[in-house]
Amino acid sequence: MKVMKVAIELDISHFKRFMRVQEERQKAMAEVSSLLGVDFRMSDEEKLRYAEEEYTKYLENEVYKGVEAWMKSAFS
Repeated sequence: MKVMKVAIELDISHFKRFMRVQEERQKAMAEVSSLLGVDFRMSDEEKLRYAEEEYTKYLENEVYKGVEAWMKSAFS
């Protein structure tokens, strides 16, 4: 039986990118809040949570692609 390893590379730059997106989102929400007079801003905890959720989705997809590639090569 042939044993293959699946390697997933964790790249923190992706998490940083998701954090930048959330920071931009926070800025946009602050602008809307000032225009409407209602506070729609996110807390720092919410910003971090949303970035973590996006990073988790990204990692799950990377793992799925790695396993799929391994399955194809192992059973072809």
